[in-house]
This record gives sequence, structure tokens and C-alpha cells, in this order.
Amino acid sequence: MHDTDLWLSLPTLLVEVVGFVAACVLAWALWPAPNRRPADTGSPTRNAVDAVVRVTDQYEYEVRATLLAMRGVQHVNRVVLVDLSARPSIAALAGEFQAVYAATDPVDRNGLRVISAAVNTPQFLLLDAGDVPIVDIVDRLVAELGDPRVAVVQGMGVSLADDSAEHGPDGRHELVFERSSLNPALGRRGSAAWLGTGSLVRTDALREVTIGNDQALEAHWLAGAELLAAGWKIAAPGEVAVLAHRRVQSEHAASQDRLQRARAARRMVFGRRGVLRSDLYSRSQRLAVLAWSVRPLSGLRRVVFLLLLGSALLAGSVPFHASAAVLLLGWLPAFLYTSLGLALLSGWTLQPGDRTRWSLHSIGSACRSLRADPSRQPGAGAPIVSRSSPQYAAGLVVAVVALSVILALRGVSDRLTHTLGTLPTSSLMALIIVTLWTLALSLDLLRVLARRTQLRRAARVVSSLAATLGERAVSIVDLTAVGAGLISQTGVDLNERLLLDSAIPTRTGVTTIRVSCVVRNVSLRTDGDFRIGVEFGDSDDATANALAEFCTIEPIWDRLGAHPREPMVGARLMYVDEPEAEPSPGRMAVRLVSLLALVGAVASSAPATADASSSLDHRLNGAVVAVGEPPLDTDAAPADTVITVVDTAVIDTAVIDTTLGSNVTTPVTEAPIVVTDEPAGVPGAVVVGVCSLAAGGDGLWGTADDTYTAPVATVTAADGTYHLDLAGEACWATIAPPDGYRHTVATNPDDVLLPQPVDVSATATTNRTVVLRWERTTDAKGPGSGVIGDTVWNDADRNGEQGLDEPGVAGVLLTLFDDQGHNVAIATSDSAGAFRFGQLQAGLYRLGAANLPEGFVFTHAGQGRDVLADSDADPVTGRTALVALKAGETVSGLDIGLLERPADDPAEVVLAAPPGASDQLFPAPSALQLSVSSDDRSNLSIFVLALAVLLALSILLGVVRPRSARAV
Repeated sequence: MHDTDLWLSLPTLLVEVVGFVAACVLAWALWPAPNRRPADTGSPTRNAVDAVVRVTDQYEYEVRATLLAMRGVQHVNRVVLVDLSARPSIAALAGEFQAVYAATDPVDRNGLRVISAAVNTPQFLLLDAGDVPIVDIVDRLVAELGDPRVAVVQGMGVSLADDSAEHGPDGRHELVFERSSLNPALGRRGSAAWLGTGSLVRTDALREVTIGNDQALEAHWLAGAELLAAGWKIAAPGEVAVLAHRRVQSEHAASQDRLQRARAARRMVFGRRGVLRSDLYSRSQRLAVLAWSVRPLSGLRRVVFLLLLGSALLAGSVPFHASAAVLLLGWLPAFLYTSLGLALLSGWTLQPGDRTRWSLHSIGSACRSLRADPSRQPGAGAPIVSRSSPQYAAGLVVAVVALSVILALRGVSDRLTHTLGTLPTSSLMALIIVTLWTLALSLDLLRVLARRTQLRRAARVVSSLAATLGERAVSIVDLTAVGAGLISQTGVDLNERLLLDSAIPTRTGVTTIRVSCVVRNVSLRTDGDFRIGVEFGDSDDATANALAEFCTIEPIWDRLGAHPREPMVGARLMYVDEPEAEPSPGRMAVRLVSLLALVGAVASSAPATADASSSLDHRLNGAVVAVGEPPLDTDAAPADTVITVVDTAVIDTAVIDTTLGSNVTTPVTEAPIVVTDEPAGVPGAVVVGVCSLAAGGDGLWGTADDTYTAPVATVTAADGTYHLDLAGEACWATIAPPDGYRHTVATNPDDVLLPQPVDVSATATTNRTVVLRWERTTDAKGPGSGVIGDTVWNDADRNGEQGLDEPGVAGVLLTLFDDQGHNVAIATSDSAGAFRFGQLQAGLYRLGAANLPEGFVFTHAGQGRDVLADSDADPVTGRTALVALKAGETVSGLDIGLLERPADDPAEVVLAAPPGASDQLFPAPSALQLSVSSDDRSNLSIFVLALAVLLALSILLGVVRPRSARAV
């Protein structure tokens, strides 16, 4: 987190820590643990129990299927039908099946209070209408009640349907992990979640619980947590599935379910009686509730992750620094180990990527769960303005659009406007890769990619039943409780009303049916026959029961292997695509927005591959400031104690560790200096930079074998600000203030102008407020009579000596420095290459050249015998050695030789280090101060481009791929 924005890095760290803790809690929950039963566990009594069937918004044929299945369930005393919808048709069904009918109060949204009052047995079986239990469900669950501390035995359920609003594009149900792995694992510890349907409940334990006016799922979860806090246990045997759950047919129902899960989990963890706030839970119970709440609350963590990702792209900032080696050797193995470890512990019901997919799919429900449930507020009535029902993927669509817009803005900025904050290319490519990965998973969940089935599929029972439709002989090839697919040699008209006569064989006998139906679709098959789809109208009870048994109960029992008699011969389920009623403009809009995002990703990555040197270009921005200090002879503080200004606004007392590019300070232990003046910019300071393109054979930066570019320089403005353009993988810079400021630490004159490393890890802009070790003084030098000057010339023959026919070079910036590092004067070579500094006092001076014309570098220094005709500038720094100037003397031997580099030559200079000189010319920069190498940048950019192209092709193929319904 060094040199990062804390507003971005701290939340990122929190998100990662929360994710790591959540993975650890899940691993603890899934770790094999034996059942904890007391030694005195007795054999449970196989007395008959009451069975409660709770009805909310289920269709009538679903309620009928559950009541019909209950006739075959063993050890059931009576059936109590608790109707939360208060529909007359449900009351009629209760009378038909001789069940006790109980309608709930309008303010009772879960029915638990009515249930606890209606049952007469010590235990009762609870089912939601539409769910079908196996015949021996009571025998499977009652064994756990031998432990007197067990209040609830939660049976394991499965989804019969292979596709629904709760199924992902890979055909896997999103709740299979909770139902098949997590809850049974928690049940072995006695701390399972009470899911409601499919549970055997101890009646006295339920009557001890305070039941609120929550919806059914929330009520069960909260009641289960309250049972744990009261010392009860909840078991969840997972060896055999004891019921099949109804198919969730609408995204609205799935959205409401995920909303209730997130709201209930938040209250179980953070509520007034939550496990993090109450001391009623044991450590094991706390961990169990936290493990159960990980997935329902993961949508909130994903929202924060997406906000941080988008903020980083827009602000041009990264939350942390890490080398590729650290990510490959540290983070990636940990990520894979966590994903694979949880997958193995869960029996592969929680596959790698499932946690991310769940969190993405449920971000809308998770966000809505933060709002209070309006129906629970006192006096809440119907809303004045009715809004459309929220869809399960609505939050995911918002996330896709937001990420796409951010990527598009990023691409426009990187390619054209340059308005957004800049990033190191490697960091930018990494952020784009993460964004594209998130975008790809989101589009996959939205079923817009080519590799996934894009239409939902409906389950139908395959049959081969002879029938008559009106006066036409037809064959029933597939059948559901609400309609049938027919094959006929003659066609019919759409919306025609006809009678369908047939006989349906079931295990209980053959039922003759005669039902009115409406023709909904007709199509001509390749063999010349007509495929006819009909929808059933009202039917008598015998027909409805036969359809429920044939289409729902028997396929479920056959699939679960739980039918008491022989399996039904020839019965099997098939799935057909559900055609879209009309083209969906929303799906097309999502595709278009995603393609726009991919264009932005390509725009951000293309410059790095088209121009390999783009990430080596940097702009050093900043300001040079100074403050007033006591006289130089004061003993109030040590000589190296100065006043520093950070960001030109904050004043602090400290010792400066480096000359340029650092605000790192060490607290002063001596008496501080009293500040009397406001900080002010230093105009006329010369900022000089030099960069290296390659580290050379030794691999070390700042040594004699590096490949350097020519130095560049600029002068601070009236307010002390400056802008300096640099180019290289490692850069150094120094600042020479004007006369009137004195260095307080350096004693070696050569150290005064020694450049210091500059952080060039950013691609375009590096902001540095420079605080120098200088103090304002009153002993400025007055005018003198000395003169220094000569010529900047083009060494055309490359021999290092100025020939008579070699022309001068104009436009070179010349700076005259004194022995204390001040810039005494600034000049520019004229059209003949000449320059002159006059009115100089006697003293030691050196000359510095910078801003060479395009294509020029310094020639060899000190060549030949004539010291008045050679080049005196160091080929790396562009500076000469110190020269002594006497009063009234004219020094005309300081020449600067340049040579023009051919266009096909590399941009390098020839070093002419004097004998015995150290190989280390500049202080070595740290790894974090280096620019991204072109190879790494190019590889990342190529990977981003390939990923964007593949994703674009998948989106486009998803538009044109055929989506015709499957033939029967």
C-alpha cells in the first residue's frame, strides 16, 4: 500500500480481508465433523405426526400435487392446509382432500403462529405447497429427534427441474450448495439453518420462539437462530433427499427469495440479537450462522468491489503495488487453493467461480435488503405509485452498464482527451483484465454469450397416448399439468377451442379424461404432420388428479428412487426451449453497451502495443517552495534542521532525506525552528532531468554502462511551479535554485548537483512538490567583471574536436552554476552556437547544457590535445567540471560538442568516464520507482486485446446463433 490513495487501498484491503475470513468460515463449516449425539439418546417413537402444507402464491395445480402426494406418505395423522393467500379455491381443495383448512390473519405473513396453534401432535411435518416429499420422509427425519435437544430436523431437498429462474446458464441450481452440502455439514454440528419446507419440527420448541411478522423464509431463519440461542439444536441429515422443490418460474419470485435471504442473513449477523452483538451464542453457533450468511451477504461485498474497481479506473489510481512474481507465486496459488479446497470440501457442489457468480447475480437483491421492509412498518399501506416488479438480474444489468460506461470513458481518455487520472500501463492492463473478467461472468449469467443456452427450458413428461382432439385423431407426445403437445395429420386454427379425450395410465389406475383446451400454437413438421400445442381449461377433480400424478408426482418419485412400487415404464422428462413472446430490447441494449465497453478496452490497450515507448514518456510536475528561517549563526537548532512544505500547504519541522521526489521525513528531536514567513514559490530555479533507457550488462540502474538520453531542463515559474517531460525506464532529477538561497547540508560541491531518483512508475504524470534543503539568505553576490562563454558545435566528424568547418548548434539551454549549486545565469545558444555569461564575480563555476535539438547527443569529452577545441560536457549529465574564474578574467574554453545521431541508430550516448571514476554515476532507484518495461506492457496489452476480441465474438455470435425450439 506504499504510495497509494488510502481512500482506495483501505477499502480494498477490507474487501479482501472479509473475503478471506468468509472462505475460512466456509472451510470450517464444511470440514468433516461427526454427529454430536448424547450417549443416552433413545429410540424415537414412530407415532403419527400432523403434516402442515403452507400455501402462499402457488398455483392450484401445485397445491393439488402436494396434497395428492401426501396420501402416500407414511406416519401422517392428518393434513393441515394453512392458506396465507385466503383463496376460495384453496379452501375447496382442502375439502376435497379432507384436510384441515386454516386461513391466516392478514398481518401474519409466515403462518407459524397459526401452525403452532393448529397442530395436535408433539412433532409436525412442514411442507410448502408445490413441494413433493418421498413416502418415508417421516421415517428419514424422526431418528434425529431421539436427541431431546433437537428442535428441528431439516430434510434435504433437491430441485426436480433442470432449468428455472434459479438455474445458472450451466444448468446448475444456485442453491444446490446450501441444500446438499452446507446445511448438512452445519447439521452435523447441531447448528443447521431452519429452511422451513421439508422439516420435522418439535411443537413445544416452536411455541417457545417469538414469531415476528416476517415473510416465511426470514421467519424460519430468524426463528432457527433464536432456537440455537435458547440451547436447542437443529439437525440436517443429508444422506438422502426427502423432497423435491417446486420450480421457480419467474425472476420476480427468485428476486424476492434472494432479497429475503440477504435481509434475514443481515439481521442474523448484525441485528439486535445477531451473532455479532448478542452473547447468547456459543462460538460454534456463531461460526455456523456466519457460514450460512456468507453467500447471502456476498452481494454487498461484490458491490463494494465493483465500486472500487470503477473508482480505480476513473481516478487513475491503484489500491496496491505488487510485482508479477508476487501475484503469480503468492496470490494466484492462494486463490486457486481456496477455490479448489472449498470445491472438494463441498463435494464439488460449490465449484470454482460459483461464489463470484452468486454475488454478481444477487447484487440487486443485496442492495435492496439494506432498506427496511416497508410491509413491516406500522400502518404501512399500498404505495401511491406502483412500480414494476424487480427482476432477479436487474442489479446485474446495472453493474454491466456501469462497468461498460467506465471502460468506454477510460478508453476515450487514454486515446483522446487524457482527462482521467493516469496509470502505469501494467496496472491499467491489470484493472482492465479484472473488469473484462467481471463483465464476461455477468454477460454469461445474463445468457447473452454464444456458448450458453439463451432460452429457458420447460420440463415436460414424454408420453405416447392416443387421443381425440375434437374430431381429429391425435397422439399426445408430451404432457404437463396445464397443457399438452400433440401430433396430428391435419391442422387446426389458433385459439380454437376443442375437447381433448384420452386415457392417462398411472400407478393407481387408468383415468379417462375429457378436458376443454385452447390451441396456442401450430407448426408444420418436416414429415408433413402438424405439431399442436394446447392449453387446458377447467377440468374435473379426477382429471386434475390424474394429470398431477402423471406429470408431477410419479416423475419426482421415479427420479428420487422413492416410489413404493415398481417404476413407471417409459416415463421420462424432457426439456424444450421456451420461445420468447417478443424480442427483448433489453438484451440487445446490454449487448450494445458491452460492445462499447470492449471498444474502450481496446482503445486503452492499443497505444501500448502500437507504440512500445509510450509508457516510457513521463511528465514531472511540481513546485519549488521556501520559507523564512532564523539567521545562519543561530544556535537554536542543528544545521540540518529545516522547514519543509508538503503539497505547498502543510508546514512541518523535519529533516529531508532526499533532494527530489520524496516527502519522507524524520522527526526532529532538537528544538524546532520558529516559522515567521508564509511558504512561497521559488522562481527561476532550474530543474534538470536525465533518464536511462536500459540498465546495461550489469543489470543495475545508474551505472556507467546504462543507455542514457540527453538531459532536459526547465525553469520554475513565478509561483515556483514547473513541468518537465522525461523519457526512460529510470530517471533522475535535481534542482538548482537561483542565487539568494544556500544549501545547508552538503559539503562536497559535487554532491550539490547530484541528481536523485524520480518515481516514474506512472505513465504520463508524476506529481512532486519539491522541498529543498535551502534557506533564504541576504549575502547574494553582486555584479562582477568576469566572462565565461564559447560555442556549442556539431561534431560532424565525430572526433571530439571542433573543426573550422563544423557549424554551431542553436537552441541549446546553457545554465551556469556556482560551486554551491546555484544557477547564476541562464542562456541559449544563438544561430552560430555561441553563448556568453558576463558580469561574473571571481569564483568557481561549472556549465550545464540541456534540451538538445532532436536527434543530437553529446560527443566524447576531453578528446585531442587542444583543450580549447575539445568538448568539456559530460556525455551523461551535460555538465562540465568546476572552472576557476579570476576577477575580470574571460574564460572561453568551455565548449559543448554535439553529434547528430542517424535515424536508425539507438538513442544512446558513449560514456567517457575518467580513469578511476566510480561505475555508479547516480543513486540506484528502487524497483517501485521504475517505469514498466515495454515487454511486460506489450504482453499485457496483447492479452487484453485477445480477451476483448474473444468476448466480442461471443456476444456477436450470441445474436445470430439459431434459437429454435427443439423438436419432439
